[in-house]
Amino acid sequence: MQVFLDTYATEGVRPDLAREALSEYSPERFERRLRDEDRSFILAEVGAGLLGFAEIRTKPSAPPTQDDRHTGLELVRLYVQPSAQRAGLGRRLLREAELMCKGSGSDTLWLTAWSGNARALAFYKALGYVDLGTSTYTFQGKSYENRVMLREIERP
Repeated sequence: MQVFLDTYATEGVRPDLAREALSEYSPERFERRLRDEDRSFILAEVGAGLLGFAEIRTKPSAPPTQDDRHTGLELVRLYVQPSAQRAGLGRRLLREAELMCKGSGSDTLWLTAWSGNARALAFYKALGYVDLGTSTYTFQGKSYENRVMLREIERP
């Protein structure tokens, strides 16, 4: 919830953002995602504290673009606590997600990132992700443009 608000509430916490955070990041919603057989989580912890995580949809799917040539695993979320950012943790989580992708037999990992999150877009681009175009993320009656990014995972 903290990372979501830190990312999206750049001009303050609006009611739509608060409702989305309370809904999407509630313990009940996380429990459902943790039980979902088509999802995996990679955690970065220190003691009992969670510093970050990667959430991967493990059932191959095509990214939401007009180009359906690519099918692979989806990186649903890569969240790192603000205090742990810029220390390589995001890179390590992403690398583990890519290894999971490769281990599943898939050769593509794709994601969507909010167009207003310049740091995330630069991060993925620097790590070899290609921008395929736009998609829309709608919650609480408002739509936000996302960029669809993809990386082909090298096989040995």
